[in-house]
Amino acid sequence: MNKEEEPVHQPRRASALEAAKAVFWSFLGIRRRSDHDADATRLTPVQVVVAGVIAGIIFVVTVLMVVRLVLATHGSGS
Repeated sequence: MNKEEEPVHQPRRASALEAAKAVFWSFLGIRRRSDHDADATRLTPVQVVVAGVIAGIIFVVTVLMVVRLVLATHGSGS
């Protein structure tokens, strides 16, 4: 008796946009369990690290721009 094994289909690899969306929602702390599980099977650690570093840089630059805008608008207070 020879039983044919069904091929195991690996989930497709996530795109850069999907990695960015996963990191964005994780930054906000709003994640559905099903989305988290799906991302865990599709995202590679490298994708998550790169997307996280880029998102962190964007966050820091945005905060710096807001601070400069507020200081320029309201003066330095001296």
